[in-house]
Amino acid sequence: QNWKWKMGVDGFVLRALAMWALFVPLVVLVVAVPPPTTQPVDIRSVSNYVLVRKSSAAHSNSALWRINVSAPSTESRAGREALNHILYKNFATAAQHGSPQTTIQPDYVTAPYLLLLSGNRTMIGWDYADLMAQETAETFTTFINKLTGQNETIILALDAFLEWLWDSFYEQHVPAKFLDELNGMRRWCHERRAECDAIVRHHGPPPDVVSRRFFVLANMPADADNIIAGIERELEDGWPDWLKDIVNELVDWLEKHFIHSCDAYGVWGSRTQKGRLYTSRNLDFNSDTGINSYKLITSFNITDDSARVKQYATIGFAFGLGALAGMSEAGITTSEMNLDNSQVTFSGLPFPLRLRYVLEGAVDLNSAMDLWNATNNTNSFNFLIGSAKDQAAFALETMFNYTGQFPAHSPIEAAATYNCGYPPNDDPTCRKWVWQPEHHYGNVPIGFPLPEAVWRSNHGLNPRIMATQEPLFNDTVFRYRLMHDLFDDYNTTHNEIRDLDAVNIVASLGIKGVNFLTCEQKLTGSNILSVVYVAGEHRMFVAWERGTGKGKAGGTWRPAGCAPYVAISLADLWATPKV
Repeated sequence: QNWKWKMGVDGFVLRALAMWALFVPLVVLVVAVPPPTTQPVDIRSVSNYVLVRKSSAAHSNSALWRINVSAPSTESRAGREALNHILYKNFATAAQHGSPQTTIQPDYVTAPYLLLLSGNRTMIGWDYADLMAQETAETFTTFINKLTGQNETIILALDAFLEWLWDSFYEQHVPAKFLDELNGMRRWCHERRAECDAIVRHHGPPPDVVSRRFFVLANMPADADNIIAGIERELEDGWPDWLKDIVNELVDWLEKHFIHSCDAYGVWGSRTQKGRLYTSRNLDFNSDTGINSYKLITSFNITDDSARVKQYATIGFAFGLGALAGMSEAGITTSEMNLDNSQVTFSGLPFPLRLRYVLEGAVDLNSAMDLWNATNNTNSFNFLIGSAKDQAAFALETMFNYTGQFPAHSPIEAAATYNCGYPPNDDPTCRKWVWQPEHHYGNVPIGFPLPEAVWRSNHGLNPRIMATQEPLFNDTVFRYRLMHDLFDDYNTTHNEIRDLDAVNIVASLGIKGVNFLTCEQKLTGSNILSVVYVAGEHRMFVAWERGTGKGKAGGTWRPAGCAPYVAISLADLWATPKV
């Protein structure tokens, strides 16, 4: 992402967010609990939850709903000006970039799904298949067809590769409870053979197949060399002939067509209103693939024989029972970001299940780390785990056999540098992101931790991680520094971060096009999911990508950061079951 902002200048973030507020009408949809009337934005209410269907199993309480959102009200210009007055100082600078936009963003073409699952592990899987088999098949087929251009050779090779990775490596590391869920899906297909066969013929794979392929695909390294490094680590005795035949073409295709770029933050204490813990998750992934027709929030109420599992919710799309993001009844939140590094393996728990593993068992940061360390790192990722009980969050930088753990104000983070080299052997990419032009060469500081805040994008700051990671690229450094300056300026101007501010921050960070800070541009970005968690109050704000025709004349596609945010009260869902 090309950028021309000079970082670190007094008032930069205030001007940047002023521009964001002027150009991007942040629209908040509200489920269950309306925000305070003093919140200076338009409010869209939810008229009701619309029942799609209940599980057909006897005694099952699982059901699928639509979140039915009412039409938006008229934009309140006075409210928008009040927001600007409260948060931002330099209107002249922002005004140079255009007039305030007063139009309301269009609603989602299809309303998000809300899936309430209740029962033991096998029943959870059975009910998911009963309620979502067709939607799940269509989600996966739509996604793969868009990525491959419906290239049958690539599709068959990809299917074989994903199944081989699951059967040979991942499955043996998956806890039995999650395998029971997949068995429940297969049991549904066996018991409803005619219905399942019709879905496979007309829509795509059965739900257990989609689930395991998604687990593997989501966990795939983004770089071709790193995929090969992972295979070589696992296959010390040589590669099978069939894999040799397809791997070069397939891995090259994955690198060219598979996008990973995300970010997350945690902020709390004196920086926030009432000391709230806010955590976030931006998913920047392949966009405009059609999966936004299957936006999904899944709430789990699992009744195992051993002990009651605390309720939790995952957020994403209809790819099965994995978590791209999530929050638990215990106030644990989870977020994931890619981290390009050559130290990878396929022998471990794929991250969509690892996040669920933590959500199910953790009650604070210590127990979250115990669970984390009981499972293997696979692909190199950054993660952020928040805890309402601790009113804090950790950033985790992970690679094969190593996790770097970062609390707020970490001295390890503060000591992080990047060697930009010296002419004639200097790294030219440094000139794109170094915020002090006089420091283009040598060891450039890149870690800027703060008290009561932690954040990450797509690079590591732990020296052991940095030794084997890919060279730094422009937008990961920009987003890391932008988060620092946002939190620092809120603090120095004595403005507490509130719900609206937390959403504005995450919306600013989502990749939209060449400019992070406005939606008034050609929208060619990759931001497909954007979340703010308020874990201590069981609330969250969620936005998904919307529309189609990304970057095309007449296209309606908008990244999640430019789409309506839905305010969800999980406390209400968990306290008052819908069925």
